[in-house]
Amino acid sequence: MRELYHYSLDAFGRVARIYLQEKKLEYQEIEEFPWNRKKVFSENHVFSDLPTLIENDGTILEGCYSIVEYIEQTYRSNSLLGNSLKEKAEARRISSIFNVNFFADVTNNIIFEKIIKKYIDRSSPDSASIRRGNGNIKKYFDYISWLTNRRNWLAGEEFSLADISAAAHISCLDYIGAIQWEAYPEVKDWYVRIKSRPSFRDILKDRIVNVVPPAFYSELDF
Repeated sequence: MRELYHYSLDAFGRVARIYLQEKKLEYQEIEEFPWNRKKVFSENHVFSDLPTLIENDGTILEGCYSIVEYIEQTYRSNSLLGNSLKEKAEARRISSIFNVNFFADVTNNIIFEKIIKKYIDRSSPDSASIRRGNGNIKKYFDYISWLTNRRNWLAGEEFSLADISAAAHISCLDYIGAIQWEAYPEVKDWYVRIKSRPSFRDILKDRIVNVVPPAFYSELDF
């Protein structure tokens, strides 16, 4: 069986997990910690090779982007990028906004400082970075609201990689109670639909040592 090495509170690992679930591909999850790696898959990694997928034929795919593109091209049924070139471009564009910009502006500032930093150098969280991350949430959530007022899903009428990417990052923040949902009802409505998908069930079961999520984290309608 294919194996996916990932860290539970890593948004990119969650993208890969949701993608595999949506494609109905069986896999075994193996948790690795970025600060205490048990297995290094190649000499080419610079910062981290997580998530890593080892396919049934031994093919090693390092990183979220290579996993998603490989899976999409290899298992073409139930496309999560859309059918036309325009649909694919839009799904990739919005996915990049969250995997690149949102990660830099929000996820990394909050998740790294609150959870991961203490394991890497045992230092205290940088409150300025956390404030900066919290302050950056609004512009992205306003954009989600703008999109969902005009489309069924973020990139168009069909659920796609764009929704997976955004939800993966948001779910990490939701785990540590970093989102004031009452301020973003339209984003909440979209996220409730995401949480109700079978591909999201394992995400909602995630539990991190010494970090208990709020009760509504696992609730489908909160």
